[in-house]
Amino acid sequence: MEFEFREVSCPACGGNEPNFVGWRGGEAHPSGSGVRTAIVRCKICTHQYPNPMPFAKGSLEELYVDAESYFRGHNVETKKKDGLNLMAEFERRLGRKGKFLDVGCGIGEVLWAAKQSGWEAEGIDPSREFVELGHKKLGVDGRVSTLDAARFPSDHFDAVVMGGIIEHLHKPFSTLLEVRRVLRSDGWLFFDAPNEDGLYMTAGNLYMRLRGKNWVVVMAPTFPPYHVQGFNPRSLRTILKRAGFAVREFQISGTVCEQVGESTLWKKIEFIGAKIINRLGRMIRRGSYFNVWAQKDGD
Repeated sequence: MEFEFREVSCPACGGNEPNFVGWRGGEAHPSGSGVRTAIVRCKICTHQYPNPMPFAKGSLEELYVDAESYFRGHNVETKKKDGLNLMAEFERRLGRKGKFLDVGCGIGEVLWAAKQSGWEAEGIDPSREFVELGHKKLGVDGRVSTLDAARFPSDHFDAVVMGGIIEHLHKPFSTLLEVRRVLRSDGWLFFDAPNEDGLYMTAGNLYMRLRGKNWVVVMAPTFPPYHVQGFNPRSLRTILKRAGFAVREFQISGTVCEQVGESTLWKKIEFIGAKIINRLGRMIRRGSYFNVWAQKDGD
């Protein structure tokens, strides 16, 4: 995949005070994955992002292909069970079932759970391959579309999920504005995202410095899973407030994934260390992921 690099303002606060943090991808990656990209931190809201920002020259549908490989390590049955629990929590918070939207539904485990739970459910994803695999494996009918292109009515949904999506978006602020438009006044938004200022990420960046490398371990701008936003609790609250949302609950969570590529003794040692650091991070509320429950502010 080829990329076009463009200078951007901070995607979280809109500011223009970037500070270089390090390189990610290409020769600045242990396996040489992707293209070398500069990672910066906003001096105003502390958000991290690539700048210049890489934009795929092809379509999003071309970027998210090879579903079997992309979702390797994802346990479908576990995600279906988690989806059922999530829908039960939506119902508890709303006091009823209603209309549900899964933005970036992937192969559709949560969409399946919503329909099993008796919700009027829709799912969208830009990857035709993901949607077709969901229909084949789970019998769900997602729509191949972005949120803007879907053109849902205003005040239409009681619940919206963006599972593992916001870190992929080049323009997360405009997407949150659209979510706010289609969400009803008493509706709920739930999403999760990597905490790029978690203890694991901070320790990883320090580890690279100790090895004499001007690299970082945050995000994946030009290689799977193509994360182009580096949120932390402060920058996430900033963008949500800016988009007209009030955070109702903020949960620190997350695990670390095993490294890809050839397995070596050194990689195994690194992974053991990463798990220990992440466990400590969760204890001090600096885990590698967070879950967010939010509603329209002022409605």
